[in-house]
Parts: sequence; C-alpha cells; structure tokens
Amino acid sequence: MNRIKDDNELLLQVFSSVFEGFAFMFVEQEEDLEAKGGDYCIKAGIEFRSQDKSGSLEIIAPLELCSELAENILGTEIEELPEGAGENALKEVLNVSCGYLLAEKFGTEETFDLSIPETSPVSKETWDQSLMDRKHDIFSVDDSPMLARLVLTT
Repeated sequence: MNRIKDDNELLLQVFSSVFEGFAFMFVEQEEDLEAKGGDYCIKAGIEFRSQDKSGSLEIIAPLELCSELAENILGTEIEELPEGAGENALKEVLNVSCGYLLAEKFGTEETFDLSIPETSPVSKETWDQSLMDRKHDIFSVDDSPMLARLVLTT
C-alpha cells in the first residue's frame, strides 16, 4: 500500500477527496499567510484513539464556507438552510475526513474510537493567531481559506 509520509500531503489528499465527493468543492494547498478568515469562523474538532495511538483533527473555517458546504451537501439555497446547518456540515465532513485519514495513515487493520465532533466559534484574532503559529496547514476550498491541524499524541 502506498503510504504518504508527509501529513500535509495526506491532509490535502483526504480533504480533496471528501470535499469533492460530499459537496462538489475543490481543495488546494494554500501558501498565503495573509489568508483572511472573515469576522466569524467555526472550529470543528474530533479526537481519535486506538490501543496505542491517539490524537485529534481540527478544521477552522469561515462561516461563509460552512454555509456553502451545507448548501452543496443539502442541495438547497443558502436562504433555506436550517439554523446550524453550516456547523453540522463542517462536523460531518470532519468526521468522514478523520476516518479516511486514519485508514490512509495507519491502515485498515487498526480500530480507532472517534469522539463526537464538536464546534466552537473562533474570533478573527484567534484565526490570525492560528494562521501565524504555523501549526495549522492552510488550504483553499473553492477560493475560501481553511485551516487544518492533525495532532498525534502517541
């Protein structure tokens, strides 16, 4: 099996596949450290654990991207979206992405327990700090910025 050693390449592969398959949205690597997240962003996080490995996966995205994601997944107009649809869409994409990522990184023989994805609001200041701390990878989803972070704790 072809293993991708670089986590950034793996995240790009996973997000590209999941966003395209779920929402017909395209993900590219972004190098621009000036990527603007907007006034209101959402962070979605999920934790995973196996017998000897654990960690987390996190996405931070502008609310506009989350709403567009929900619109594409549900096949409806943005004005018709139920309340919280953007956050729920981001959590669903994160959940699927985490499962795919774990299978690609560690193979399918190992069983992982996943937490329920959780979301929280992110201020512009927190977005800017996350962008500058270089712990997050920067992606472009249909020309909208998204930050992602994979943390392996064991």
